[in-house]
Amino acid sequence: MYQMKLSRSATYDPIRGYWVRVCETCYKSRPGYNDHHGAEIDMTNSFLAIRKKRVERQNLEIARLEKRLTKLTQLLADPPPELVAAAGAGGASGGASSLLSPVSALSGHKNLRKMIEQSVVAWEDDSSVSRCPFCQQEFGSWTFRRHHCRICGRVVCADPQTGCSSEVGLSVATRTGTNFVGSSEKTRAVGEGKVDIDIRMCRDCKPIIFSKRDFEAAVAHKPADQRAYETLRQFEWGIRQMMPMFQRSLQALQPDAPGSNSPPATRAQIQEAAKIRKRLMDSFTKYNLAAARLRDLKTESTTQQRLQKSVYSAASTFLHANMVPLKHVPKILRSQQTSSSSSTHRRLLANLNGGGSHMSPLRNGESVGDGADSASVAGSEVSTAVSLLETEEKELRERLVVLEEQRFLVQQMVDNAHGSRRFEEVGALSRNVEELDIEINRLKQQVSGVEERWEGLYASEAA
Repeated sequence: MYQMKLSRSATYDPIRGYWVRVCETCYKSRPGYNDHHGAEIDMTNSFLAIRKKRVERQNLEIARLEKRLTKLTQLLADPPPELVAAAGAGGASGGASSLLSPVSALSGHKNLRKMIEQSVVAWEDDSSVSRCPFCQQEFGSWTFRRHHCRICGRVVCADPQTGCSSEVGLSVATRTGTNFVGSSEKTRAVGEGKVDIDIRMCRDCKPIIFSKRDFEAAVAHKPADQRAYETLRQFEWGIRQMMPMFQRSLQALQPDAPGSNSPPATRAQIQEAAKIRKRLMDSFTKYNLAAARLRDLKTESTTQQRLQKSVYSAASTFLHANMVPLKHVPKILRSQQTSSSSSTHRRLLANLNGGGSHMSPLRNGESVGDGADSASVAGSEVSTAVSLLETEEKELRERLVVLEEQRFLVQQMVDNAHGSRRFEEVGALSRNVEELDIEINRLKQQVSGVEERWEGLYASEAA
């Protein structure tokens, strides 16, 4: 039974109506029943206006502090002559005996630096502040000294554990020959026209000034796995660019239809195919090394390890798929060699397949074509070995994936049994996990052996 408010004329009136009993059809057909979105108010413009005010206020604060920092560094790098004269007069008033003393000279430099820093921003009175405004530690006469932020002028501490303030090193351009201000610890000349200056900043002013630069540095920073993956992608892009060129060169070497009088492949075409094939083999070797380097990166995250192994598996699949055209090279060369009559031409074709050593003119009664046939047979044996390796690796990886999935499920069952305090099941499941780990490690060793055989095959192909 449903109820809703109706007027005296039996129409839906949710405000002034009376509660009456209605059927399901009338109840669900009332206006607004199927409106699942509810009342919507677009507050985008209001939020944008608030955000705009905050951004403008933040930009003004950044510009104000950056202007102070720029003025301070310029004055310290190139102090005005009148301030230098005033500081020199203050140091000389201490007495004629201390006029040539290094201590008086250092004191003059410190007084000049303090005068410049206080001319940019007024410093807070030391006596009015008894605690650090950030860490609330109480200042002392000698044990816990007061320091001033050179940007805002507040009294802060210099405790390295809390980081309430720190000195930031800046490299400032200065006029050649100008005497910069400060002691050797806080101001150092780094070359002609430049000087390093240490500016103390509190932990409020420092992020405001350098937040944009820190954000850009964080965005530009790339972890080791990302750099390794980008290198792998560059090698892959190069292989994809060279594969069409190699396909075209193979088409030029393929024999024509029987009975045709078309000339065989020229010397230039064979040399071009050999050059592209050599570049491809070098790229395959580098691609394999980059994939192995990405797989072996040290990490403590199991998710990162699985990701690296997945990328390596995808790279292996890409590598084996693109090695297929190279398997047909011995067949093409054999057909070209049987159709050619020139020994020089056959020697060039054998060089393309790495069989130049078998192309001696005559040796122990053998003809030139016998050496070419032996090279073709060797190439066919390589193709057969590649096919067997592909089949073996595929089967091993499929079995490894199944076992790892079973291990993950059994481990979840162990965790659930621990949570439910079913300790009699934990022992049996833990033994199953150990057996699965042993089998997984054995399969991984077999996969590693297959990969080593792949690397040996790549090396022999490249040679």
